[in-house]
Amino acid sequence: MLYAAISHKTTCIQEKLQIMRNHNLASVDAVVLSNQQATHFVSGIEWGIQTIISIKHALINSGVRSEIEPEFQAEVARFKSCIEAGQPYCEQDRSQHQSTHTQMEITTYSDVFMNDGIMMKNLDEAHHQLSLIPIHIEQEYYNKGQPTMYMLMPIDFLGVMMGFEDSLGASLTSVGLEIERRFIRLFDQFDSSQQALNGYYAYVSHHRQYCAEQQLEEVQSKVVQMNFSRQSFEERYTKTLFKVRNGESPVGSLDRIYTAYASGDNSPTTLAGMIGEQLTKIRFVVAACQQGAKYVESMDISAVPMGDMDAYVLSFSEASSNDVKHWDDNMGLFQNLLGNRKPNTLYLIADYDTGGKFLSHPRVSYFEKGKEVSDDLFEQQSWSEKQCFVRYAANTLETEHIQRPLKRRFVIMPCPSPNCDQQIVCEWVCFECHAPVEFGFTDQYIYCDCGRSMFQNFSFKCNHTSHSSEFENCHPQRVLTQLRNLGDSDTVNILILGETGVGKSTFINAFINYLTFDTLDDAKAEEQLNWVVPCSFSTQIIDKNRADGKIEQREIKVGTREDERDGSKGASATQRTSVYPVTIGSRTIRLIDTPGIGDTRGLHYDKQNMADILSTLSSYDDLHGILILLKSNNSRLTVTFNFCMKELLTHLHRSATNNMAFGFTNTRISNYLPGDTFGPLQTIMTDHSDVGLSLTRHTTYCFDSESFRYLAAFKNGTILDNEEDFRRSWQHSRNEVLRLVDYFKSKSPHKVQSTISLNGARQLIANLTKPMAEISAVIKANIAMSEDKIQEMKDTRMTGVRLRQRLHPLRIHLRSKQLDKPRTVCKDKDCIEFKDNGGGQVVIVYKTHCHAACHLHNVKADQVAHPELIRCSAFNGQKNCKRCKHHWQSHLHVLFELEEYMAVVTDTEVERQLQANANDVTLREAAIQDHGSLIAEYNYEHELIQTATARFAIFLRKHSITPYNDATLDYLDMLIRDEETKVHVGGNRKRLEDLVEDRRKHEELVNVLTRNMDNKLDSQYQVLNQAGRMRLLIGSDHTESTMEAHLDTTGTRKMQLGVGRGLVPPEVAF
Repeated sequence: MLYAAISHKTTCIQEKLQIMRNHNLASVDAVVLSNQQATHFVSGIEWGIQTIISIKHALINSGVRSEIEPEFQAEVARFKSCIEAGQPYCEQDRSQHQSTHTQMEITTYSDVFMNDGIMMKNLDEAHHQLSLIPIHIEQEYYNKGQPTMYMLMPIDFLGVMMGFEDSLGASLTSVGLEIERRFIRLFDQFDSSQQALNGYYAYVSHHRQYCAEQQLEEVQSKVVQMNFSRQSFEERYTKTLFKVRNGESPVGSLDRIYTAYASGDNSPTTLAGMIGEQLTKIRFVVAACQQGAKYVESMDISAVPMGDMDAYVLSFSEASSNDVKHWDDNMGLFQNLLGNRKPNTLYLIADYDTGGKFLSHPRVSYFEKGKEVSDDLFEQQSWSEKQCFVRYAANTLETEHIQRPLKRRFVIMPCPSPNCDQQIVCEWVCFECHAPVEFGFTDQYIYCDCGRSMFQNFSFKCNHTSHSSEFENCHPQRVLTQLRNLGDSDTVNILILGETGVGKSTFINAFINYLTFDTLDDAKAEEQLNWVVPCSFSTQIIDKNRADGKIEQREIKVGTREDERDGSKGASATQRTSVYPVTIGSRTIRLIDTPGIGDTRGLHYDKQNMADILSTLSSYDDLHGILILLKSNNSRLTVTFNFCMKELLTHLHRSATNNMAFGFTNTRISNYLPGDTFGPLQTIMTDHSDVGLSLTRHTTYCFDSESFRYLAAFKNGTILDNEEDFRRSWQHSRNEVLRLVDYFKSKSPHKVQSTISLNGARQLIANLTKPMAEISAVIKANIAMSEDKIQEMKDTRMTGVRLRQRLHPLRIHLRSKQLDKPRTVCKDKDCIEFKDNGGGQVVIVYKTHCHAACHLHNVKADQVAHPELIRCSAFNGQKNCKRCKHHWQSHLHVLFELEEYMAVVTDTEVERQLQANANDVTLREAAIQDHGSLIAEYNYEHELIQTATARFAIFLRKHSITPYNDATLDYLDMLIRDEETKVHVGGNRKRLEDLVEDRRKHEELVNVLTRNMDNKLDSQYQVLNQAGRMRLLIGSDHTESTMEAHLDTTGTRKMQLGVGRGLVPPEVAF
């Protein structure tokens, strides 16, 4: 605000009492002078008219003060000069260089006006009013005007002049010059404040259409209070001053009056403090409306008929105008928009004061044909100026059936424009959706919230001054090179493991909230609850409105998704491995949520869950951290706890211990310490101290998810007590989360391939344990048969004829026979067997005919799990076959069956010698040599199997934390006992039989591993390395086809053939 005031006084007459003249002294009434209350008499009066002209200019934007203030001062000085010189003033005489927007608010206060002040249109009118004062004096005040000054003299002085011996008037007590000055200043404050408040009220009343009625009433109320306060002050001051000077009251009583009115609610500065609250807003609205804007109440915005027109809406309130930075920025933006008005566009001013709505700060919104496209245009423009944008070419965006690759990176790289500095790294966002863009390494697409498009379809525009104002199409090869070199330094991958029921889902939701919000209050202020994993819990509240204080239980649900259960009924909440990326600033934290170990549905599901975990991990190169979650109240080393902990350690590579940490949940009850679980966990750690596992501050983190539960309850409308405790819990847990992320970030990442390779080797051993034993038995049987043949050949009495008969035996062969109708068969390993077809090729024989003649004709033959197959009567509308009990997805249709027939097998070498008329001795020698070679080959292949098994076992012992879980048998025995109890009361035996089979298989695996991990094997069998990689099992002459068939059936062949993809470690690859 710029302010100036010009004081103008016209003096007409000065009247003075000539005391020294005797006839004047003789006129004095001595009786009046004897009044003991009087102190002074009037010795002179000055008559005339006083006028004050107030000139103000409101600065809409404080940034233009330096430009406007000189113009304002120059104009006021010219106006003053014209008054002093008695020259006419003309508004049009303003210099050409002066800005036309120096709008002035002019108010004239004068003795000739009945009111406190009159608003002037301009300085011309104010100058004209001054020129009319002589006329007012002549016509209304008899050429005298009004008293403008009184001159006083003490009565004592008059008494001396008249010769009185006794003093006249009141006996005065001096109040002190400083006190008088203080009260003079206070009177001046009342004068200036009252004048300013009256002027403010006059201005607001004049523009009441731009002001809320309540605010106008508040100003009027302040005017009344100001008048009352001044009247009260004058009355109290007059009475008290009289008493002090008469000696009736101490001087300190004046101090009390001064304190009461110089500060506090009745002080002029306090009462006038509201001046200007509406000025800034009203002046801006007046100026904007003069430029074509339309003023509306905030509640009427939706009612404004926009039609096909666009609209800029400035929303503000008086309270929001106190935010000087936002006010100046948005007012300046709106003024610029008004100064560059577009056709078919509305410019609206929405006053939130008139609508009674709250507004945190002023803002400009933009509407396109009635639809809001930007709720804060200035913030959007400010943000855009700082961003580096990419834009996809028209008609290149794909939006349907998009599967984002797991291996992708945020595009954070220098601008590929040749004009830009390659040392400056930019974080690129989409020009349309404003989301950070990602590059897919496997498909070379760039992804954003809009969809995806190939990288060469994008143009670039960074925020550097060297870049042009337009998007640039950069050289595709240059762009691709930079995209392929994108690093992953700002990404932290954290695998979260734990037994079922530990609360991983709730923890992950809490983890994300702790990262996102500094305090619990910040999270409460968010409109929606921030969650990624569905979960639920129960809480209790006491009804304080009831006398008995009834306790009520409430169920709190957080989200929902088909593949999740809420975990409230004892089942595992997480049903599959999921990855939740959380972006904090430029850092992306991937939380890999996993199904719980010790799945409540049984050991078979644990294996499926672990396979799902490994499948998800195979998409990532590095793991920065492995967090094992535990409850803080496991005081005993139970069978389940022991099994779950060791099962986790079994599947992790030994090198992963460097990236492992232990997180304890619900630690508020244990003062944010590990609690009772520390002892049992320490026992397990001691058993594996050789791999570097230990519990230290760096590997131990104590969390509490109760503060997240409080937040979830709050968002569900349930308010829990003891909020301050939850605030402390939030702060502690957030600090632990940040400490954990920093710790994992500081560690060298664990190579995921090593853990996957370890589990690939273990799975290979488990799947091949039975077939390798069967193959070993077949090899031994073939060796024994060949040795028997050799003994027969050594019989010298055998004739050539008998020898020829022995060398051409009858053997069983298999051949295909077409079926009349399709047959539904099962491909489970228990429903098939492998046979030699007589030509050296192993074929699959389907033993179980689940539906010998199926009438379905829309099922493709030889396709496992064809969707239409579930309609076969073998399943009777269920998921499992009523004959073999296996899942329908293990079945297929076949159109041929294999039938056996007898055929003669010819030894080609003997046949050749017979044709050459070889004698019987030569034939016997050839046959003996042939069988000897066969025995050697069988012995070699048997040795290969033993070597492979031993090398796998040594690999596990060398690279795993523990080769196998020695707590599994106890855990299975516990599950078997529980299931036997259920069977005794009518339960299904299928689950019991499955558990018993799991126990048998685990014993076989443990026997193989323990037998082959004997120390004596170290010198005999060495771990295969990359250079010595060979196909140990597949590649043998006599067992290759059988082994391939087993690998295909069990699914292990995919792992065995996937060495290059990291599924089987190169040390043990075939």
